Amino acid sequence: MRVLDGRWQEWPEPDRPSSTTIGVLDGVHRGHRALLARLDPAMSRTVLTFDPHPIEVLRPGSPPRLITTIDERVGLLGDAGIDSVGVLDLGEIKELEAAEFVRDVLVSKLAVGQLVVGEDFRFGRDRSGDVTLLAELAGEHRFELEVIALLAEGDAPLSSSRIRVLIEEGEVSSAADLLGSRFSMTNVVVHGDERGRELGFPTANLRPPDRKVVPANGVYSCFALLDGVRHDAAVNVGVRPTFGGGDLLVEAHILDFDDELYGRDLTVEFVEHIRPELTFPGVDELVTRMGEDVEETRATLSRARSRI
Repeated sequence: MRVLDGRWQEWPEPDRPSSTTIGVLDGVHRGHRALLARLDPAMSRTVLTFDPHPIEVLRPGSPPRLITTIDERVGLLGDAGIDSVGVLDLGEIKELEAAEFVRDVLVSKLAVGQLVVGEDFRFGRDRSGDVTLLAELAGEHRFELEVIALLAEGDAPLSSSRIRVLIEEGEVSSAADLLGSRFSMTNVVVHGDERGRELGFPTANLRPPDRKVVPANGVYSCFALLDGVRHDAAVNVGVRPTFGGGDLLVEAHILDFDDELYGRDLTVEFVEHIRPELTFPGVDELVTRMGEDVEETRATLSRARSRI
């Protein structure tokens, strides 16, 4: 897959027409995948996305927590069969009038032959362009336009903001239903206080990646991916209140595993919320509950594994 980044004016000339869709596509959820499914495989299937998030550009100091980093998003798009991803900084195009955006970016830089957008798509300076104007510009520049109705789930549209809220509330299973994949986070394993090892439940500790949404404090059944191998894991997200609290960590107890992990990349896929983070009266009560958490994790992941 080809990735176009840096200044859009310096992107190479296209070598064939593209079938393109546009949006942040945070999470690459089921609604986004409905757009991707309409891209014409006879052309270069292309996604034009944004980094940083447009809200960071329009309202500095209020960046949203993301479901996927730009690298994760590009990876998911590659897995979905996309041929090319263009990464735009909204700050570089926000002053372009709608017609200029179509002419200079879509036509000149992507050789758009088909454009697929949602019915609420807006573009151009001050979001002045809508699908009605886009249809006029498609006729002028002779490309096909396909406008897709927004995908709904229940009585509300399926959206990245809705999924973020579910994750923040610990509803990772419901979030996965809307995403079409499990929410995950990846980071380097760092040293902790090694208290888990002393208690008989050693953990691989991750700091939540910058800009990523973080599930509510609590214990989760998860899959831990290490060098492409999936392991079962009971994971605590929180501050360890039984021991007086501390920095927010994601602590993964990988079941039936005892290799050294410090300094290695680890991905945690969240499957099910088991319980909130609790303050226990003593270590014995905590250890007992951790043992119960592990058994519940085994049962939950045994069911989940059959659906992978």
